[in-house]
Amino acid sequence: MQKTRVKISENKIVDYKSQYSFLGSCFSEHLSSKMTQAGFPVQANPFGVVFNPISLAEILLVKDEVLMDSVFERQGVALSWLANSTCFAYSQEELRSKLKVLRDDFLDNLNQSKVLFVTFGTAWVYHKKSINHIVGNCHKAAKNDFEKRLLSVEEISNKWSNVIENLKAESDVRIIFTVSPVRHTKDGLIENSRSKAVLLNAVHQLNDHYGNVEYFPAYELMMDEMRDYAYYSKDGVHPNAIAVDEIWNRFKETYFTAETEKICLEYDKIRMLFEHRSLHPESKAAKQFEVDRTAKLTDFKKRYPGFNHKGH
Repeated sequence: MQKTRVKISENKIVDYKSQYSFLGSCFSEHLSSKMTQAGFPVQANPFGVVFNPISLAEILLVKDEVLMDSVFERQGVALSWLANSTCFAYSQEELRSKLKVLRDDFLDNLNQSKVLFVTFGTAWVYHKKSINHIVGNCHKAAKNDFEKRLLSVEEISNKWSNVIENLKAESDVRIIFTVSPVRHTKDGLIENSRSKAVLLNAVHQLNDHYGNVEYFPAYELMMDEMRDYAYYSKDGVHPNAIAVDEIWNRFKETYFTAETEKICLEYDKIRMLFEHRSLHPESKAAKQFEVDRTAKLTDFKKRYPGFNHKGH
């Protein structure tokens, strides 16, 4: 049987001289982690993982007052309706300050970034009636104050058009959208399909309209090339490490310049040397191994000054 192959137009724009920003669902975390591991200057998800396109856009769009007003306290923990539960503090004042610093730093770095990668997870949103606002996270609050609904293509397209226009006025950053291949089974499989269809249509509407917008088909790679449970984790929903590596390889093929690929491969070998842990660290062989790997990293740094050597 012939395997389905997703065709992706190459655009060799990723190099080691530039910064990169990531926003979105868990899948954006996978890609940003791969980029960080490969030595790229990366920033990702200042407010933690956020799944819906409206809340993601508001990270970049809302005024400081709205951000401050999003903070509340429950059982001694301060949380924000615009942020993931992993973004918290132990007082409202502390969290307001934290959110402002995180957002300001992200925006400052975004203006210096070559590419913003955005992953949409779901078009299902929760509208909190008491504050008349779509939330980025329900924080396990009482269900009766939320209305669940499906976003429209136009809502997403209009909101992100505002983001794109604002960014164009500030920088030359390109935006590459992806749609998460993770199925939101809690919504139901049919409801998940409806959601993904809305997201895909919205992304392609933006792609058709703006010259600085692209689409990377992570969703199609998972659905059409990796149609086998061998590519899924135990829950049958999330891509496993093999699948993430496959998509990462296609990502590199699509965006890495020849020089970037060469440096990445060389650095990966050095990184693995530093991840090696000797069983006998005081032995002559182990000490010589340490000397050799340090010399290789030193030589690498001399040949590629300014490289982002995190952890070494």
